[in-house]
Amino acid sequence: MFETLFTKTFSILGLQLFVTFLAAVTVLNFIRGLYEKKSPGISAATNQDGEIDLHIDWSFIKPYFWALIILNIILFIALLFWGQHDIFIGLPIFTLWSVVTGVEVALALIAVDENLGTRVLGITASITVICAMVGIYSGIDFSFLGGFLFIALLLLVVANIIRLFIKMCRWKERIIAFFGVIIFTGYLLFDFNRLEKLQEAGMNTWPAAMHLSIDIYLDIINLFLQLLDLLSD
Repeated sequence: MFETLFTKTFSILGLQLFVTFLAAVTVLNFIRGLYEKKSPGISAATNQDGEIDLHIDWSFIKPYFWALIILNIILFIALLFWGQHDIFIGLPIFTLWSVVTGVEVALALIAVDENLGTRVLGITASITVICAMVGIYSGIDFSFLGGFLFIALLLLVVANIIRLFIKMCRWKERIIAFFGVIIFTGYLLFDFNRLEKLQEAGMNTWPAAMHLSIDIYLDIINLFLQLLDLLSD
């Protein structure tokens, strides 16, 4: 069943994306339940399409949010230094990290409009499948993108840090998000192409699959978040 690097990588990646999706949906349903019970800190408005758009009072979730961020960083560091070298250590850490990421994705959706989730998920899935097909089967060597993508990613990080301290008009934020979409689409092409090259080179190990699945997972999650930022009002 796990005879190739493809099957190893996609089995890990598929599991973690499903865990993230399940965690996000569970949190969204939980918060909807709190709203229906009229819990403090949870409110809602009606969007342009007549759908209920949930809102959470920042002061209500602030302690939990920062705890999630710290836990996310700790799990990610553990996954990089220990988890990707041993599947029996890495898979539980990766799964827990995926749960935490799913919770954060749910909060990100609520921060804009959770009703966008289905549309953004569909676009993300479509881009991912296209990039996988092109990166693996086109025969094009996308390794040249590595340096450009790294520099572009650093610029994106700087731009988003500036956004934390300087209020920007919405069209400028959308331009940043658009470039974020381009960057992570490029990373998907790059990483799927790297998977194909390692497969051809006979690199058929669980540590290699774990490393690749982490990279592609990050590409997909960040692409989803950039699309969410781009398409939100």
